[in-house]
Amino acid sequence: MKNINYIKTLTLVGLLAIGAVACKKTDSNSFLDKTDVGQLNEATVFADSLLTFRFLTGIYTGLAGTYYLDNGLTGGGLWSYSDASDDSDIVWSGATAQIAPAFNSATFQSQADFSRFKNHWNNCYNNIRRVNVFLANVDRSPISAARRATLKLEARFLRAYYYWHLLRNYSGVPVIGDKVYAITDDFGLARSTFAETVNYVVSELDACAALPVTTQIEDFGRPTKGAALGLKSKVLLLAASPLFNGQNPGTGVNKNLAGYDNLDNNRWKLAADAAKAVMDMGIYSLVKDNTTAPGYGYYQMMITRNTPEHIFQVMKSTNRWYEGFLLPVSRGGQAYSYPTQELVDTYPMKNGKNIKEAGSGYVEADMYKDRDPRFYYSILYDGSLWLNNTTNTKTVVNLYANAPGDGLGTSGSTKTGYLYRKFCHEGAGGNFGISNNIGLVAIRYAEILLNYAEALNEFSGPSTEVYQAVEQIRERAGLVPFQLPLQLTKEQMREIIRSERRVELTYEEATRFFDIKRWKLAETLINGPANGMRWTRSGSTVTGARFSFETRRFTNPQMYYFPIPQSEINKSAVLIQNPGW
Repeated sequence: MKNINYIKTLTLVGLLAIGAVACKKTDSNSFLDKTDVGQLNEATVFADSLLTFRFLTGIYTGLAGTYYLDNGLTGGGLWSYSDASDDSDIVWSGATAQIAPAFNSATFQSQADFSRFKNHWNNCYNNIRRVNVFLANVDRSPISAARRATLKLEARFLRAYYYWHLLRNYSGVPVIGDKVYAITDDFGLARSTFAETVNYVVSELDACAALPVTTQIEDFGRPTKGAALGLKSKVLLLAASPLFNGQNPGTGVNKNLAGYDNLDNNRWKLAADAAKAVMDMGIYSLVKDNTTAPGYGYYQMMITRNTPEHIFQVMKSTNRWYEGFLLPVSRGGQAYSYPTQELVDTYPMKNGKNIKEAGSGYVEADMYKDRDPRFYYSILYDGSLWLNNTTNTKTVVNLYANAPGDGLGTSGSTKTGYLYRKFCHEGAGGNFGISNNIGLVAIRYAEILLNYAEALNEFSGPSTEVYQAVEQIRERAGLVPFQLPLQLTKEQMREIIRSERRVELTYEEATRFFDIKRWKLAETLINGPANGMRWTRSGSTVTGARFSFETRRFTNPQMYYFPIPQSEINKSAVLIQNPGW
């Protein structure tokens, strides 16, 4: 019998509104453009085909808010989870009203008045309810039966996606099913265990595997069979990981809310099988181009809207979000986020060797020479070239200490000596108004390969299949040679896979932050000095020194789970908080 933990308010917001924000189809490629359809009742909405489509699209638009919560690409309130890992820091780190600084200093509290922290819980449940409203009413629409069947699967995928975000933030959460609550209903609902939440999401995604294998151009951004299988891979990898797999089930009223009560190695097999199902579809592949330049395919994947590597993207209006937020101030950007020296050190040399490995060729005084090509496509360092908005030519980005405009120590610029450039087009400055129609990557094939390699290695060790999956990533990256040493142990392969995940997926959906937590490594990796690189110039002499810009404190196991917002707890005397909060 479930432990009953009631949540009374998860449907209060938006109960009377059918869907104020939705879609206006202005051209054949813009099904996610926004418009306001107003406070329309169900009978009006679902009697009209266009309004029915707009209602569903309103649920899609909420994904962008969920993505931003994880990646921090928006202003105010909640900043990047990536910046609460060991990968990066943020320009607004001195503010007290943002999650990353509070998390890094171990001062985060469940009653924190961070609007986007509180809104994340509500955003997910409001959209889950909208899915349920859609499913309960779409058959009243004049849309054809075949099209309605596909739209129902799309809606169920979106619901599973919202539950996925809740799951990895809070662990077991209330599972509503298909019920649509009325304002007169008792909103009491059990908080499901972690296992029940996982099982529900997986069962929904199994049903969504009936989605089309591919979509037409005008439907780009809608989920497919591959998206359903890919999200299932992410869910099951999370469930198999140390944080949840029998090592932290909780006690008393929290028992089984935070994870499984037993350790089961077969959960890794389920995760591997889920990733393999995507691979076996045979329609996805890595974008490769080592002819134009080593690793150029990696860059092309990042700036191209639709490639064989993209499995699911969150759509956003057409302007340069990445360029505007990430590029240097001198290039019209906001210099929003700064990579750490720890991330820089993770990139191997172009010969595939770790910088500490014998024969790597690494030289501390010339540390940016001959690195993994992904380094150059992801990070701006002192001396990097980038388009100058005034001259329309590439000029040097000066990040050395106190350099005018962008230098370390200058107002509004880097705190670490680095900036991100990942997903930024080399021919663009930081002008938000310049058109760019790339999506926000949520699931791509490289992640599926890494999911498969990790899960299979944990289940049965470094088999040929594990080697092949990892080496595909390294080959596309332009490493020469890309092959891994033979006869690696499970532990050695584990470290390689974790490093590859960090390098390949940096700044994507805050993957590193959640990886560190699911591996239960936060006390080690984000509990100590966070470092940058200070370059100083005196005439023609350049010297560099590592320095600590911040001490991060992951000091309490409760921080592995975010607390349910205290405002929600206060609304129900029986809603149980996560352990330790």
